[in-house]
Order: sequence, then C-alpha cells, then structure tokens
Amino acid sequence: MLEVKIQCDCGQRYKFDVEPVNGKMPHVVNCPVCGLDGTTKANEVLRHGVGVRPAPAPVVTAVPVAAAAPVRVAAAAPVGAAYAPPPGPPALRISGAPLAAEAPPVPEPIRAAPAAPAARVGGRPQPTAAVAPAAPGKKPSFALGFLGAVIGAAVGSLIYFLIFNYTGLRLKLLAIGVGYLTGLGAELLGRKEGSKELGVIAAVLTLMGVVGAQYFVARNWWNEGVGARAHESSYEHAVAEAKKVVAAVPNGSDDEIRRYLAREEADPGEKPDVKSVTDEDVKTFRETTFKEMHELASGAITKDAFEKKAQAEEAKDKAEGGMSEEGTFKAIFLVLILSKLNLFSLVAGAGLAFKVCSNA
Repeated sequence: MLEVKIQCDCGQRYKFDVEPVNGKMPHVVNCPVCGLDGTTKANEVLRHGVGVRPAPAPVVTAVPVAAAAPVRVAAAAPVGAAYAPPPGPPALRISGAPLAAEAPPVPEPIRAAPAAPAARVGGRPQPTAAVAPAAPGKKPSFALGFLGAVIGAAVGSLIYFLIFNYTGLRLKLLAIGVGYLTGLGAELLGRKEGSKELGVIAAVLTLMGVVGAQYFVARNWWNEGVGARAHESSYEHAVAEAKKVVAAVPNGSDDEIRRYLAREEADPGEKPDVKSVTDEDVKTFRETTFKEMHELASGAITKDAFEKKAQAEEAKDKAEGGMSEEGTFKAIFLVLILSKLNLFSLVAGAGLAFKVCSNA
C-alpha cells in the first residue's frame, strides 16, 4: 500500500492509501470538499513515485583498509520524505472511496454536579429530606389595606390626643406621625397593595383623624375653662383677667399692645407674630378693651354694675340671635384649624400617608 498526497485546485489537501495497478489508480478519487476529480493528480504522483515508501536500506559497514577508520553509511531516507506539505488544517486520510470532511468535535454535554452523599448514621446512609418548594407569596389585598389604614389612623390620632391633652406639648407637627402610621398600616396589612386609590383613602383618613383629635383636645380645654369660671363669680374672674392685661400693658403704648395682642392670637407653642397685628387692631383695643380692663382692675366698675351689664348684653345677644357658647367654641376652633402651621402639618401628614402606602 502506498500513501498518496494531493492538493486540490480549491486548496484542500488530502491523502489516502492505495494499491496501484500497473502504476495507476485502480479507482476514481474526488476532493472531499468540492468533489473535484483528483484521479489525474493521483496518477501523476504515482508516475513520479512520490507516494512510494520503500523499505529502509540495511546499514553497510565498509571493509577496513590500512588504519582507516570504519565508515558507516546511514540508511537512505524514503523517496517520499522530500515532500513536505504546506502548513494548514490536518489532511484527511482516504482509503478507497472518497471520505467526507471530518465533522467538528461535538462538545461534551454539561453534567449536573453530583448530589451530596447521604448522611450516615450508624454506618448506614440516611435518606435526605426532600426540599419543599417555596410557597408563593400572599396576594395584595385592597380591603386589608383599607383596614390597615383605618387602624393606623385610629392609633395615630389617639396618640396625638393623649400627648396634646395630658402632656402640655403643643407640637402640631405630630400630624406627620399620624400620616406615617396610617400609611404604614395600609402597607403592611394590604401586603404592599400600593394603589393610588388606597393612598388617597389613607390621606383622607389622616386628615380626619388629626382634625378629630384636635377637636376633642379643644373641647376639653373649653370645658375646663367653662368649669373653672362656674366655680367663681364672673366678676372675680373678669377682675383677675383685667389685672393680667394691665400688667402686660403697663404704659398702654402701641408696642406693648401689639405684643400683647400677638401673644393672644398665637396658638399654644407658636411664636407670636407681631407683624400680624394691624394699627386698627391696636386702636380698637385701646379705645374699648384696655379702658374697660383698667376700670375693672382699679375697682371703678362694681360687681353689681358688672353683672347688670353682663345680663343686658346676654339679653341683647339672644334677642338678636347672637352666638351661643357652643357657637363661640366652634368659631374659635375653626380659627385654630386654619392657622398656617396647622394647615402645613395636615398637608404634610396626608402627603406622607399617600406616599408610604402607594409606593409613590
């Protein structure tokens, strides 16, 4: 068998073993890539003896002559050894009929890592517990979110009322805390339902809770004031108040009156705003209230005169459909609600409730 190497016109190199018949190819050969007939080139190779690989010649030792050193003749190199194929992809070996091009190697499939060996107890393998699939999370609920907002608003409003009514603190920014509790309740019970509708409901509940807490605080303060006045005569109470006014405005100057009126208009815990008092307010106070306070504090107005005047004013109010004590309380409460700081705290609390439960 001889090895024949051929380079096709397409550039593909291939080789095959063949047993020549009369120095020629016994069959037709084709390029494994383009299918071009390579029989002629194979016959040419056989004719020149390129593919012949004779057996190596034996080693011949020369006969020694005189003192000449023995000469050894190396084995002759095969005839076909002079052919060196150019660099390139490995040639194909074809025996007989042409062979198709070798397919690229198929990567080995990725195998899963072997399972950890089972634990052994007493020399015996124990079966591993099957891992239960994770339970799917509970779905969000608008109804539970609404319930959570109601609970949060109720708890926050109760805390707001207790702090204002029993500690003496007047921190209106606590309304922001009520808003946070309302939004948090809706977020937790609603399982992050996160809709804008629920956020609006939480904001409304925050406003209702804070305003309701402020109403009951103001009602308690009002009732305590009415009760205190019921235990002492109106005249004695008026004289005590008149002395406080005279002490606050000893000289009756515009600056003293302005500072006094600013303190009276300010909410508990709020800084008095002197600029909010107008010149007309100062003039009215000096001509009416301040004059009457001086007369009461000095005793110029007796108890009988004071009570007669009070009864006359009360009868006049009833005849004219004047405002009762309940109406007076509601009017004062409305003024307190509409103060700038209170409105800011209400808006901030409602906005925080909306943001927390709607994920805005």
